[in-house]
Amino acid sequence: MTDGYYRFPTIHEDTIVFVSEDDLWSVPRAGGMARRLTSNLGEANYPALSPDGELLAFVGREEGMTEVYLMPAGGGSAQRMTYLNQRCQVLGWSADGQYIHFATTHGQFHPDEYAIYRIAANATAGQVAPVPVGPARSIAFGPAGAIVLGRNTGDPARWKRYRGGTAGHLWIDRSG
Repeated sequence: MTDGYYRFPTIHEDTIVFVSEDDLWSVPRAGGMARRLTSNLGEANYPALSPDGELLAFVGREEGMTEVYLMPAGGGSAQRMTYLNQRCQVLGWSADGQYIHFATTHGQFHPDEYAIYRIAANATAGQVAPVPVGPARSIAFGPAGAIVLGRNTGDPARWKRYRGGTAGHLWIDRSG
């Protein structure tokens, strides 16, 4: 696979997973032949490999709105994890690999406002819990518990050099 539009890469050790042609693909970090992991009718986006590299969380659109799915990183059947019927985006995993974090418009008053939720990787599908950080579109966890939140960070082109109230912000909590 040399030609194409490659998006949303996620890396774990020697494995890279990315999106092309609305499907997930895997390729060795050293290069070589890419292997298609999904071949669904709907699109797949925002992949995130688990910290141990065994599982792959992603957003799929099989029946209407996007939902969070989970599958073995080497390929196989995907399990639908959410039933929110709202836009969502997988953000990543907790450091211990127990939770998948994702941003969604579920439960928000404004249709373009996102909040962060999590679901246990071994949970029964649909058991989501909000992460109590307020409206945010992205989150990252530091090794010592620090948290970085992205607020109003949907499309940088929309707020580049903009100084009004919806400009993007990064909030940092060093203590977690």
